Amino acid sequence: MNRRIQLGLLISALLIAAACSSEPKQTQPVTTTSDSGTSSAAPAKDATAREKAFVRVINAAPGTTAFDIFADDQKVFDSVAFKGVTPYQEVPGQRFTFRLRPAGQDSAPAAAENSEGLSAGKHYTLVVMPDNNNKTTFYIVNDNLTNPATDTAQLRVIHASPDAGEIDVVDKQENKKLFSGVNFEKNTNYMDVDPTKKVTLEVRQEGQQQPLLTVPNANFEKGKFYTIVVTGRVKGTPKLQTLTVEDQLGKATAATASPEKLMKTGYKK
Repeated sequence: MNRRIQLGLLISALLIAAACSSEPKQTQPVTTTSDSGTSSAAPAKDATAREKAFVRVINAAPGTTAFDIFADDQKVFDSVAFKGVTPYQEVPGQRFTFRLRPAGQDSAPAAAENSEGLSAGKHYTLVVMPDNNNKTTFYIVNDNLTNPATDTAQLRVIHASPDAGEIDVVDKQENKKLFSGVNFEKNTNYMDVDPTKKVTLEVRQEGQQQPLLTVPNANFEKGKFYTIVVTGRVKGTPKLQTLTVEDQLGKATAATASPEKLMKTGYKK
């Protein structure tokens, strides 16, 4: 039995590694849709040839402070407010020290910083969130946008609520647990989910039946990637809530968000 489990884990790891290695070869652009608008990024293969990676920001840190994000000393994202989702920005595929500063305070000490190596042709999401000490932190997620199965959608969860504990995410109608025991400041891998319209999801503390949060009318279309970010607080304000980001490989779409919601600056050599 142990050998079978080990073999299964090895096969899973190999499949994930194969998917990750194919991302820089993708020839389709990525279209992203959220409450911040719609934007498109160039095909990964084109960026790979330019030795560029893709980075975007999701601000899941409740509060009135917007943040600028720097790669080393270069400002890459400008004034990203709570629940803001930026378009993907191309940056060189190399190691950077990313720094978070209050918007407009370019010389202020960094509110948080983290060193991360980026690979050309790959997509990354920098997630800003509170930590357990009510300070602001962030971490970087590998998005791994590769061709999904044609008959399913892809779903993952990012846990950014400091007082919710470990959480389960459940399909209420089917009483089916989609994700179990997701820790704060962690994300799940994408999983296949059946395409569906207006499904109700529940966010519960691990192993509990009573929902902390109900998410009605969730739609999952085949061939698309969905990221659900759990943010806010169980106790206090703002209340526990989610924001959803949809990604799709395919035809490029012009950005439709208002200028103040879109990234205003980019990496310059």
